[in-house]
Amino acid sequence: MEASTTVNSDGSVTIPADIRELYGILEGAEIHCVMNGYQLEMRIIGTKLPKPKTKPLSGFGMIKSNLPPVPADFDVAELFKR
Repeated sequence: MEASTTVNSDGSVTIPADIRELYGILEGAEIHCVMNGYQLEMRIIGTKLPKPKTKPLSGFGMIKSNLPPVPADFDVAELFKR
């Protein structure tokens, strides 16, 4: 994604809304600027990560639980033997 913006009289730059939305940049987010040769890199610090634009290919690892983990060789059928 590319976008252009203008520096105002006090040196501030407005990050375009599309980029702020894509990267979850909210008011008060810290932006770290780094000179890399003749390029200026802006790194986002202290904000939420961007939301994925595509659906995951599998659901592996997506379910979160507060229960303790079980061994990999755990047999679910053992729960029904009573």
